[in-house]
Amino acid sequence: MKLEFFMDVSPQWWLKARDNFPFMLDYVYGKFERDYYPRIIDVGREKIDLDTNGLAIKKSVLECLKTGDFDYEFFPEEETLKESYEISDGIVHYLPRKTKMNSRILLKIKIS
Repeated sequence: MKLEFFMDVSPQWWLKARDNFPFMLDYVYGKFERDYYPRIIDVGREKIDLDTNGLAIKKSVLECLKTGDFDYEFFPEEETLKESYEISDGIVHYLPRKTKMNSRILLKIKIS
């Protein structure tokens, strides 16, 4: 079974961790207990909450993280700009919306 999880990290952390794999292992393993997403995964047609009924899967994931048996990819911060408009009394009002996605690391884990 292949699972993918995201964890929010800072760009400064990534600059330090990309060249220091033992540091990354310790950080990811320690932080995974409290901060990762998605917490509810799809296995077949079933949804499993890793904090309640998916503890066996979570334990396998933690074991892979502890031994370094995973792939990872860093995604920097990104900002998207969407515009919508509204017409009021014949005047067009443009409404820009900015959305910001924090920098994060993708953990790709294969468990059996």
